Amino acid sequence: MNSQERIPPDTPKPLSGYLWGALAVLTCPCHLPVLAVVLPGTGGSWLLGKHRVIAAVALTGLFILSLARGIRAFRRSA
Repeated sequence: MNSQERIPPDTPKPLSGYLWGALAVLTCPCHLPVLAVVLPGTGGSWLLGKHRVIAAVALTGLFILSLARGIRAFRRSA
């Protein structure tokens, strides 16, 4: 039996799980080109333009951390 089958459908999900999930979506490495277009003229665009590798590594690490924390928050609420 799947553990998801025992959870009542009206059980509220934790807000922290949604916030970690939103951070994971924003810091996904595949969104680097989108961020470069959205942030022109800001310090963020300078960072992405001059230090692409460092920004990609930092965003990938933050993505993995936030994705793991979001999954953990949803599993804990079950």
